[in-house]
Amino acid sequence: MTWRSAVLKTAVPTGLSVLLLAIGTTDGHGLNGTSATVSITTVSGYAGHAFVYAQVSQSTVAYPAPTGTGHQSPYFSEWIRQPLATTSCQWIWAVYVFDRATNVQINAPPPTAPQPNFGTTTTVCASPTTTPVDQPPVPDANARLDLDLQVSVAPAIATAGSASVVSAVLSSALTQDLNLYLSMAIEDWSVTTWAVDFGDGQSQTVTGSNGTAIQLSHTYQSPGQYDARTVAFISGHAQAAAYDRYGTVHLLRRPFSVAVGNHALATAAPRPLRRYVPPQAVVGVVPYLGAASSIDPVPAFRHIEVLRGALTTLSVHLVINREGLLVDGVSRRFGQSRLTGWRLDGGPSDAPAGTGTVPHRAHGSGDVMLLQWNTPDRIVGGQRLDYIVPVTLFVETRFPDGHLASYVMASSFLVSVDFAAQSG
Repeated sequence: MTWRSAVLKTAVPTGLSVLLLAIGTTDGHGLNGTSATVSITTVSGYAGHAFVYAQVSQSTVAYPAPTGTGHQSPYFSEWIRQPLATTSCQWIWAVYVFDRATNVQINAPPPTAPQPNFGTTTTVCASPTTTPVDQPPVPDANARLDLDLQVSVAPAIATAGSASVVSAVLSSALTQDLNLYLSMAIEDWSVTTWAVDFGDGQSQTVTGSNGTAIQLSHTYQSPGQYDARTVAFISGHAQAAAYDRYGTVHLLRRPFSVAVGNHALATAAPRPLRRYVPPQAVVGVVPYLGAASSIDPVPAFRHIEVLRGALTTLSVHLVINREGLLVDGVSRRFGQSRLTGWRLDGGPSDAPAGTGTVPHRAHGSGDVMLLQWNTPDRIVGGQRLDYIVPVTLFVETRFPDGHLASYVMASSFLVSVDFAAQSG
C-alpha cells in the first residue's frame, strides 16, 4: 500500500468522525498489536475555572503525519499546492512526510521516477472530500470543555440578621477538534452536587439535577465579612475516534468527574441601634347613669359633667396622642398600643359604702369605674373649680419588629358637678 492510498483512507474516516462518535467504543490497536492510548484528562480549579480535555499519547504505532510539528506523532508533513492542469485534476497537493526524530523525508521518489516529479511519492488531487488540510497547522486534536463558575452575594452589604442570597452560575464552552488522526467529543455532562460554605461555620449541600445555577438564602447573624464559597461537582463522558496509519477507526469512551469552585465576599453590617419610644397617651372616660353600654362612643372624654348625688358609671379608655415609635437607623415606624388595665388613685368618692370603686386597686381594661359626688363644684375667684380624678393606666405596645413593651402612665380627667355652690 502506497502512502498516497494511506492518506486517502485516513481522510475519509476523518470526515465521518462526528457520526462515528455516537457508536459504542473500544480500545484501539495498530496492526503490530501495540496499543495507542487515548486519555481523558480533567483539571479541577477553585478560582472560577476548570476544564476537561482529551489527548493522544504516542506509542510505537505509526500514525498519519499531521501538518506542522506541534503534536506527538512521530511523523509530520508539509502540504504544498502544485498545478497539474489535466482534464481530470486541475491541481494537486504534494505531501512531504518526514521522520520527526531525524527530519529525514520518508517518501522521496527514486531518481528514475517519471515526470512530473514533485519530489514525493504522495500526491492527492484536490477536492473537498480528499483534501482536509487546506488550513493552518494544528496540534494534537482535543476536545475541551471550559467551565467557568461565577459566585455572587446579594445584597453586597446586608444588615446582620437579615437574609442574603448566595448565587452561583456555571457557564461552559465546548470545543470539538478534528484533524487527520483524532477527533474528540465531550457529552452528557451535568452538575451532580453543589456544595456551599457560607463562611460563618454554616454550609449546605444540594444534590440531584439542579441545572447550571443555584440560589440559596442565608442569614448572617453577626456583623463581619465572610468568604462564601461554592463548588460544583460535575460528571460526564468523553469519547474519541482515533485512526491508525491505515485509516482504521477505533472508538473509546471514558467517564470523567471534575470540580469547579469560586467565592464571593459577603458583608454583614452591624444592626442599627433600635430605640423604642413609648406612646404618649392619657385617660378618657364615657359616663353613664346605670349600666354602661357595650358600644362606647368615640372618642372618650377628658372632661365630663355629672349629676350631684348620682352614682355614675364610667368606662375607661386609652386616648392616644402619639403612638409608640420604633427608631431603627434612619427609619421611624409606629407601634400599636392598647389598654390592659387601670387603677383609681387619690381618695374615695362620695359613693355609698360597697358601691363605688375603691382607690389603689388594679382593674382590667374592661372593668367600669363607679364614682359619686355629693358636693357641687366650688367657686374660686369667680371660676368653677372642677374635680380632678387621678388614674394610672397600664398600657401594652407592640412595635413593628414584634417587640412588646409594657408601660405605666399617670393621667387624670376632670369632672364638673352641677348645681355649683358659692364659696367665700
